[in-house]
Amino acid sequence: MNQSDYFQNLLKGLCKANNISPRKPRFDNIDDFVIIHVKNHLKEGVDIESFKILNLIVQTVVPLGIKFNQQLILYPNGDRLDRVTISFSRNDYMILNKKLETGGINN
Repeated sequence: MNQSDYFQNLLKGLCKANNISPRKPRFDNIDDFVIIHVKNHLKEGVDIESFKILNLIVQTVVPLGIKFNQQLILYPNGDRLDRVTISFSRNDYMILNKKLETGGINN
């Protein structure tokens, strides 16, 4: 990711504004996908910061009409949450960044 990754910059800025470490959401490029990992740090339950980050993502992406998938990753042999991943196709992620750059909700 680079300077023109408007969504990554926005999400990390929103995390700072909400007193959440901007390093908590981790971005990866895998094949033709952009993946955001949000690690759960509690042994029991889900830490509230994870929910706040997921909410920030949903509040930003859904009004812009961008498709994404969300997946819960559990620890093996248990029902404890390891992390949540949000995935975008590279094309949808590029459209998201373009809409954020231009401010166009109807683009």
